[in-house]
Amino acid sequence: MEPTNLNKEGVSAKVSGGTTAAQDAAAKQEELNQPYVDKRSVIIAPVQVFSAYRNANKASIGPRKTVIGSSINSSRVLSSNKGEVEAYFPELIGLSPSNPDFTTRVKAYLNNISFNVVEQGSTLNISFYYNKKKDYLNIKAEEDKINARREAVPRNNVAAIKEAVRIWVKDMNDLEGKKYQYGRPEQIEDYLMYRHCLLYHDVAKDTALINSDASLRFYIRDEGKEAERAKKLLEERKKAMRNFLALEASDKKTDAVYLQMIVSTGGNVGEAIVKTKDQKTAALMAYLNESPDKFNDLYDDKNVEMKAFIEALIARGELVRPEFNQQISTADGTFIGSNINEAVAYFNNPNNAALLEVMKNKFKLL
Repeated sequence: MEPTNLNKEGVSAKVSGGTTAAQDAAAKQEELNQPYVDKRSVIIAPVQVFSAYRNANKASIGPRKTVIGSSINSSRVLSSNKGEVEAYFPELIGLSPSNPDFTTRVKAYLNNISFNVVEQGSTLNISFYYNKKKDYLNIKAEEDKINARREAVPRNNVAAIKEAVRIWVKDMNDLEGKKYQYGRPEQIEDYLMYRHCLLYHDVAKDTALINSDASLRFYIRDEGKEAERAKKLLEERKKAMRNFLALEASDKKTDAVYLQMIVSTGGNVGEAIVKTKDQKTAALMAYLNESPDKFNDLYDDKNVEMKAFIEALIARGELVRPEFNQQISTADGTFIGSNINEAVAYFNNPNNAALLEVMKNKFKLL
């Protein structure tokens, strides 16, 4: 019997597996309304900087203990979220929010935080029970967006990483501050300590910053996220290798991807144009290994060849882009676009085909 869906009258009809579309939808909705546990843990570890004496006497001295104490900033931020405070702290301090001493005791708790971090790192259970799975999925979607913005920052720019982490901490704290509405942590003390560490200056939220700031004594290691990131990177590398091999079929696209790589990394397009094929291939391979996701973005850009053509025309003086502006025009002042994307749209417009042909013919003679 052929599977069917709802008919024109809206009557449920059978689909694959012997159920109806309405039954499938109801089952999906029921699943979304069921409780869900997001199992997670993080490790807070000390930055391993030891003196020569300590290294020589490590066995007799024993493992080093370091302490994360209270923080004015963390205390202020964590105590400012009234809903969250009233949801979590009664269990910690043994007082209800209606008790006149509640606020004072909450602040006393936060102002007397003391967390001993062992040398190999101390694990915090930050698992969270959601009353409904759909709430977890919504929070996870927001978290993915926050993480994506941070991960888009070049890994070789420490200043940019530092700013991205600052924004990430604020966004993550704001997001975590909403979760009490949808459930509760498995271990409240561990969870609040994690929140404290997010706001604590001495804890690095990115290992790239450790060597640039001597005040960082600890760092957060999220092994689950690291494993997820490593898996994603592997998939990007596999895709990048396939795309790299596909470039062999088109010298034109190879040149286009190469030039756009030069543009994105701040290189000199004029110098790049005259590089040999082997030099271009070697540079693309190095870029692929360092940033496979960015390489894939360039390869997948349907306008990469037009963009590269425009950049080459700018480098050769046929098009003009001021040093401190993105506007593009011809040498005689004809306005092309406010930026590279508008310039692409201009030359892709059939009404401007004549000028595009002129530019192509000029470029062949350069």
